[in-house]
Amino acid sequence: MTLPKTTKYLNATAFGMLLLTDAVLPGWAMTGNLHEEVFQGIARNARGEIAYIEEHRMIYQDGRPDRNETRYRDASGQEIAVLTSSFTHHPYVPNYSFEDRRFGRQDGAFVDGAWVKLYGRADQEAPVRQDLVRLEDGMVTGQGLHVYLRDHLQQLSKDDAINQVRFLVPLEGRDFLFRIRRLKEPNESATVAFNIEADSWFLRLFAPNLEVRYDRQTGRLLSYQGASNLLDAHRGVQKVTITYHYADVKR
Repeated sequence: MTLPKTTKYLNATAFGMLLLTDAVLPGWAMTGNLHEEVFQGIARNARGEIAYIEEHRMIYQDGRPDRNETRYRDASGQEIAVLTSSFTHHPYVPNYSFEDRRFGRQDGAFVDGAWVKLYGRADQEAPVRQDLVRLEDGMVTGQGLHVYLRDHLQQLSKDDAINQVRFLVPLEGRDFLFRIRRLKEPNESATVAFNIEADSWFLRLFAPNLEVRYDRQTGRLLSYQGASNLLDAHRGVQKVTITYHYADVKR
């Protein structure tokens, strides 16, 4: 039975890698139609300890996400993982490559016409799995879900309906149906939060949901709560709370 494997990668890969970029254009470097933003996410575990730090460098072309690099460092500052994404072929199914250098875990996706090539391995001893899936409407993967949320933020923030997307998980070689639901907040709140979870009631028994919060005016991602895409030191799924800090905002 493959449920433990499925549950682990739905937690660590599907839920944790969704929301690691921001797409706002405040004060940072500009060159022609290119814009660069550098910001940081601090992930804390259930004990309140720093689990790791995310360092993001996002490049925009004509106001749209073009490419992103995220480097992960442990509490001591040592680099432990890297994620690169390119949005030039598809805004919500980016070409991406992720590597956890502690264990040799890798996964990625590449759009090739009407198909998406997937690859991944659980650790450095495992064989590389490769799959080919058809690119479908409503499909997202990696950091593409965040871009999808930002593009539809105004609609989602006013809509009580449950929206669905098909999220690709390379280590599973397939997509899973996810649903997005706006959380109730006080009227005139400056933020909007969403709950994201597997659509299948059976998978929801094993794969926990995540919660993300955005600034309504700027569209910036403010916080993330849920399973991380980085496993803990014992290769188990860890739940984290990530807060995002931007260079042009005073703490």
